[in-house]
Amino acid sequence: MFKIKIATPLYINTLPLLFYFSPNPYFEIILKAPKSINQGLAEGKIHGGLCSSTFYAKEFRNYLILPDISISAVGQVKSVILYHKEPLEKLNEKKIGITPETETSFYLLRILLEEFIGVKPYYIEVSKPWKNLKGKEKKELLGYLAIGDEALILQFKNKSYLITDLAYLWLNYTGLPFIFALFIIKEDIAKSYKKELEKFCLSLYHAKACAMSNLKKIAEQSHLNLPKEFIYNYLTHLEFDFSGLKQRAFLTFCKYLQKKELIEEIPELRFFKIL
Repeated sequence: MFKIKIATPLYINTLPLLFYFSPNPYFEIILKAPKSINQGLAEGKIHGGLCSSTFYAKEFRNYLILPDISISAVGQVKSVILYHKEPLEKLNEKKIGITPETETSFYLLRILLEEFIGVKPYYIEVSKPWKNLKGKEKKELLGYLAIGDEALILQFKNKSYLITDLAYLWLNYTGLPFIFALFIIKEDIAKSYKKELEKFCLSLYHAKACAMSNLKKIAEQSHLNLPKEFIYNYLTHLEFDFSGLKQRAFLTFCKYLQKKELIEEIPELRFFKIL
């Protein structure tokens, strides 16, 4: 039997969508880093999932958005962080390491630094996590962009660096939430498996509703070796809807992406219709 391959980031921030989700025989859930999900979608190995919002911005003509699902934040997100040795204003032409797992957060960092702060560092995509970099490699970097679980661990354990929360900085400059991921599905798959996808959406909405009232339980059973109260506090900073305000915020981000020639055109928001 053909299975629709759905990918989600392998981070703790997806637990509120997956914790109460009921298995579906028509769908296979795959856990990957965000950038790997983008690559899998581009290669046709994955049919949909929680993907970087910038991927949809680039490929919107081929995908539909599952209504009212995102990973987003109004203010602090805590898991998309720039760690830096000097104030942001002093990072011009300095080396900043970029985790290999991100695309959207890197674009957000570029907009914040170049458009709002007025500095342009040298961005270096590292090949491994911060903890695996050698001392010399770390010393050469004045900053490091971390996302997901790595950002939470560094934020909790590393006290020697300045910490800038990118979603918080975005809110300060724009007054808007930031949308990191959207749940999308390939349009041809959505048409061929409409009924199955409708059931999938209903299960996803039910799982999200259950999770929002049981975040402490989710935090207690999470896989991260961090204090459960810290994890619970993190989960309460996340939002999972894609309301009208979130839609406007996403399109505002896209205007900056277009200005920097990172996308060719402002995407149309194309939604999967659930009857």
